Amino acid sequence: MSIVRKEFKIIPLGGIEEIGKNCTVLEFDNDLLILDAGFKFPSADMPGVDFIIPDFSYVTKRKKNIKGIVLTHGHLDHIGGVSFLLEEVTPPFIIGSDLTLGLVKEMLSRKARDRIQFRVVKSGDILNLGSFIVEFVHMTHSIPGSFGVGVTTPEGTIFHTGDFKIDPTPVDGVKIDLSTLERLKNRGVTVLLSDSTNADEEGFTGSESVVGEALFQIFRNAPGRVIAATFSTNIHRIQQFVDTSEKLGRRVVFDGRSLLESVKIAKKLGYLRIPEGITSDLASVSTIPKKQLALITTGTQGEPMSGLVRISNGRHNGLNITKGDTVIVSADPIPGNERVISDTVNKLFKLGAFVYYRKEDGIHVSGHCSQEDIRFIIDFVRPKYFIPIHGEYKHLVYSSKIAVEENINPRNIFILQNGNGISISNGKVRRLPRVQSGDVLVEGNTKIPVKEGEDLNFISERKEMAHNGILTAVVILGKKGELLHPIRIETKGLLFPRGLEGEIIKSVREKIVETLRKYAKIKTQEELAYEIERGITALFKRSMRKTPTIFAVVYKEKKR
Repeated sequence: MSIVRKEFKIIPLGGIEEIGKNCTVLEFDNDLLILDAGFKFPSADMPGVDFIIPDFSYVTKRKKNIKGIVLTHGHLDHIGGVSFLLEEVTPPFIIGSDLTLGLVKEMLSRKARDRIQFRVVKSGDILNLGSFIVEFVHMTHSIPGSFGVGVTTPEGTIFHTGDFKIDPTPVDGVKIDLSTLERLKNRGVTVLLSDSTNADEEGFTGSESVVGEALFQIFRNAPGRVIAATFSTNIHRIQQFVDTSEKLGRRVVFDGRSLLESVKIAKKLGYLRIPEGITSDLASVSTIPKKQLALITTGTQGEPMSGLVRISNGRHNGLNITKGDTVIVSADPIPGNERVISDTVNKLFKLGAFVYYRKEDGIHVSGHCSQEDIRFIIDFVRPKYFIPIHGEYKHLVYSSKIAVEENINPRNIFILQNGNGISISNGKVRRLPRVQSGDVLVEGNTKIPVKEGEDLNFISERKEMAHNGILTAVVILGKKGELLHPIRIETKGLLFPRGLEGEIIKSVREKIVETLRKYAKIKTQEELAYEIERGITALFKRSMRKTPTIFAVVYKEKKR
């Protein structure tokens, strides 16, 4: 009688062929474990969308089988989707470092916090979660409390690196926990899932501490105020801004709700050292001598409501750029954000600031692994199978190339897609059929699932309105189709040839009246609105060769 072996499944729901919304599902013997639940910011061509989360349908349909949510670290591309996932599921535990869980709790409502059990772990801890034995390994990244995660079942062990780089001189002095990683390696790692974000960059990623040297020179030579922008959760970078300000006698002002929350949590837990008396509030900016002020804010990705963008637009409540100000944009652009970041930098230059934003300025190093970091982790762990994660497709390809160079059989390297996972059984790996996955767009409290390749009509309509302007015509008719009130026409964002606006609007009214004479007595409200829109469109094509988005609204009294 043959024994039917169970499968250890690894299914990515996000983070593959993209930067952001990282989420991986592990499954064994009907038990589910979720590694991370992040979001990503929309590209500039998705107006109105707040952010994008994974499609969690696969796990919500199996919510009774979830044994826990494990969070590798506290960046939003790994924890930003947690609150949305909790709308559908209540896991037995949410697990992570104290800093990671502190940041997650700030994102949740009190009701959600009260119904969830949070479990703080540290490097070397081992938990039994249903069918899974989970082991935590401290990894160096740009935020404290970052873990790689080893997960063991009877069908094998995987090691998920989380986000990492090999940093020999980390700002907080805490290096990768190689002893725990070696213990995991000695038991045998079947599959290595490795961060791949900088796999196309040669060498090792630079140490975070190197940034401090460049910052010191910029702060020291700045003739006036220093405005430094970074991600709100880049705790190590914030620490270097503070340390440099302390050395040079500058007061520190933190700007922005998300930044203030991160600083508060990190300071409380001992991850951020802020000397007594060095900070001031935003209201006191005007009273501090310019040479003695360092303002730390957000906006490195050109986010519309961030501090740096509001400063560049002259709409910040506490600070306006003046000649002699120095601005530091301390982050690499996320792919797709390059144009809006460049616009922000140009505006700051025009206002009189000098802006440090280039890689050559030495003001930023990535928290992610480059080629030699990946090579190191492969050589150390010596997995049988290799899966590159967390990167665009080009990064996954480069990461796979490194694995081949480190003597992993090419047949044992798998480039996956979101929804397309693998299973391990009897020491062998096979690809699984695709599960439901994709993007879910979030706007306010509305979530919109999107199928791959789907044409989003509402996004297309927003682009059209943004590019061409809007014309609205309101028509109120009596029971017999007669006009009860003058036709009302309004335009927004519509550019008319100089001196011809009145003539064109007059022609639009005449076209509407002509359409009413022809159709008002025989068409419904909806049909009449369509005919009016069609007539105005034809008019604009003849007169301006460019057609705005046209809305005709028709009110018609009903016959009794």
